[in-house]
Amino acid sequence: MLTALGTWATRVCGTSPFTDVYGAARTLLATGTLVTLVCNPASTLFAPGPAGAPEPHCGGAASLSVYCLAPGPESARWISVAVLLVVMSGFAPRWTAIPHWWVSYSLQVSASVIDGGDQISAVATLLLVPVALCDGRRSHWARGPAAPAPGERLRHAWIAGWIALGAVRLQAAVVYFHAGTAKFGVAEWADGTAMYYWLSDPHMGAPAWQRTLIDPLMQHSLPVALLTWSVPLGEIALAAALVMPARHWRPFLVAALLFHAAIAAVMGLVSFSLAMAALDLLFLRRADHALPLHLGVPARLRSRGRPAADTSHHGPPRPGPQKGTPHDDDLPAQDTFPAPGPQPAGERLLGRLTHLRGQLGSRLAHRPYLRRS
Repeated sequence: MLTALGTWATRVCGTSPFTDVYGAARTLLATGTLVTLVCNPASTLFAPGPAGAPEPHCGGAASLSVYCLAPGPESARWISVAVLLVVMSGFAPRWTAIPHWWVSYSLQVSASVIDGGDQISAVATLLLVPVALCDGRRSHWARGPAAPAPGERLRHAWIAGWIALGAVRLQAAVVYFHAGTAKFGVAEWADGTAMYYWLSDPHMGAPAWQRTLIDPLMQHSLPVALLTWSVPLGEIALAAALVMPARHWRPFLVAALLFHAAIAAVMGLVSFSLAMAALDLLFLRRADHALPLHLGVPARLRSRGRPAADTSHHGPPRPGPQKGTPHDDDLPAQDTFPAPGPQPAGERLLGRLTHLRGQLGSRLAHRPYLRRS
């Protein structure tokens, strides 16, 4: 049994989880919190205290908040902004992991005006602390080794990273499952009218410039019911991705990202959507499958120009050339196609045919067994 467990651990944890996948998630989490802190002054984030001044909550565990330890809420806000900028850059994830969690936790426990995105960020950054502490790279955008070197043991840091990322995936599935099932306990979600009230709300609903497209749909019961019921059913389907093979995750990731992009565009919940996008990335993409962030060039295009492996021969390896045997690399230096000159098309074709004839003769001279007897 221990042998089987070791084989399974080697298969699951045999690659490095320290790629730009979890790095991009950290950047998204930090960006969401940064948007909240930059766009809202302390007077908005914290309810007025007895003296009428903004006062953060500092009771119990909240006393460790940066807003309770700093000289004032405004200075603590800008300290948090500085930490988040460093996290967004990806610099030294091992050293910025705990400060990132501290900033997210402080906002969640001390601020009076928070949303689900702040709570998601506080939990996700805590679960990512073990991953970042085991990440010795200078930047979470850097590429690490894809697999252990030959003869090297499975790295304990990789195992710890995969366990922590598994906890994040489990937390994401719980969030989606609870969000989907809890909606059916609300009368408006059960009867298919909830989206009408959400989109028509003057504060949380669609802005005026979107009403020309949304209002005609809201006048008919069928599109309202379909739009309403698609939300909890989609969230339950996303939760089910926890037990699906990784090859089926991509459509779920695309759907989740589009869903939260729509929430940001229609309801204005930008920080919430960024936090959920980070959670979706950790939930629905393997951490060892690096993102194609190479100046927008897809991987299939980056591979062009590289020598491809010969997969046409499926038998045992062919023996290499023996000492003294002519080889393709030993051909004369002129065995290359000359660069095309400014000759007319007819002359270029004639020159190419002449060159191919000379090349064929050169190869036959090095392989006498190919010449006719």
